[in-house]
Amino acid sequence: MILKNGPIKLTNREYKVMDILWSSAQDLTIHEISELSDDPKLTVACVAQVMPRLLKKELVHIEKFVSANTKYARTFLADISREDYTNSELRRLFCKADIKAMLSALVQANNSDENAALFRDLETFIQEYKRTEKG
Repeated sequence: MILKNGPIKLTNREYKVMDILWSSAQDLTIHEISELSDDPKLTVACVAQVMPRLLKKELVHIEKFVSANTKYARTFLADISREDYTNSELRRLFCKADIKAMLSALVQANNSDENAALFRDLETFIQEYKRTEKG
């Protein structure tokens, strides 16, 4: 997905709401998002404040209106995948930092088994990249 407005910047609360939407197989109301959260600070009122910001950033949309007691509630779906968000964040970090330093930090954070798997994945990626560049 090409992001119209450049890298996506999310606050911690915006990220928590998006994480719940990404993890759900269906559209959710504000109340359901709050209930699914393991953060007691992510109340219905808090989610209700976050949703307009996510709508403005075009990261979510209103899917439909559902009956909730005597009123109607909006349900929301994410318009960006977790993978696209992660890629956006990584591109933003790469613009700010030296890639070698970032890879070094990644290697230092892993144990030897994790690093072996990481190196295999990198080698596979490099081979596939070279193959597609030639072809």
